[in-house]
Amino acid sequence: MPDSRDQVRRRITGDDAVLVEHLLGVILSEIPGYQVLDALQLEEVRGNIRWNVGRVLDLWTTGTALTDADALRFRGVGAVRARDGRPLSVILRSYRVAASAFMGYVADHFGETLTAKDMADLAQVWLAADDRLSDALHEGYQAAETSISTDRDRALSRLVSDLVLGRHAHEGAFAARLRELGVQLPRQFTVVVLHTAERADLEAVSPAMAEPAMHAVIDGTGIVVTEQADVKALRPVLQRRGVRCCVLTGIGANETPRWYRLAKACLERAPADRLILDRGDAEVLALLAGRADADPERAAATALAGITTGQEHLLDTLDALFAAGNAEEVAARLGVHPQTVRYRLRRITALTGRDPRRPWDLFVLQCARLAAQ
Repeated sequence: MPDSRDQVRRRITGDDAVLVEHLLGVILSEIPGYQVLDALQLEEVRGNIRWNVGRVLDLWTTGTALTDADALRFRGVGAVRARDGRPLSVILRSYRVAASAFMGYVADHFGETLTAKDMADLAQVWLAADDRLSDALHEGYQAAETSISTDRDRALSRLVSDLVLGRHAHEGAFAARLRELGVQLPRQFTVVVLHTAERADLEAVSPAMAEPAMHAVIDGTGIVVTEQADVKALRPVLQRRGVRCCVLTGIGANETPRWYRLAKACLERAPADRLILDRGDAEVLALLAGRADADPERAAATALAGITTGQEHLLDTLDALFAAGNAEEVAARLGVHPQTVRYRLRRITALTGRDPRRPWDLFVLQCARLAAQ
């Protein structure tokens, strides 16, 4: 006489260790992501398998369905899985793999004592339960993921604020917080300071920033910390949004507060036609303001960066331009053709990023040359 469903349930749950290990073994063999779990995580998987099997058998024998409490339990499981970083697709696949293995196990051990209808009903109960529990897992996972993302965004924003305001005791403290947040940033990075920016402006310039790109807004000033910025891609975005910025490259954590203050001063005082300022502008401004940390040699080297040894003719052309005023007069002073002068000025623009035809750029170049002498 065939065993009743309740007898089968009691036989399975009475010694479920064998079945649990069987299902766990199938999951581990078919899903590589589960092979890297530690002992504690594997014990959690065993617990979930045991609960699933027992609950499905209960529903099968009583003809009932999952309750809201069951769904809430798995919503919590989904939230936990999101926080430990296990991909949702992998989790859902594990339930599908377990379902197939479970039905195969029941068929092998009780196939001769259960009717076709018993087996069909058991499969239907598992699939119905799996469908509802998958929804609950997904809801819990997504809710936790959103919370984690929001929390992380806030943590990154606080990190940027603390960095530029000098709230880190030392460079190591900043590096430690980066590690805690899973952010990889070189010791020398780029800080972009946007004048009178809103969060929407930061989002707009993000495509021009290398990943990772952390940002914050402090008193209407936008700050982005990234490995590097694509100035060419940044320019049209700034033009569209009517925002100016200062791009500071090769910055370390300990010196960021100084550069941030200089960048803000630059953006407030430099003419609006200079859309993107840089370290050279900031260094020259520090000299003019008589700041104690200003360095004439550093200002000259930074503003004139790109004009290297062997290109003294470009510097001579600049010096003549400061005294003369136009290409023809410069050519006469140097004894060259005016077209040669124009070519050299284009080279200066390409190498330094400063166009001597623009008043502010010419002013910065002249200050840098005076500082170098």
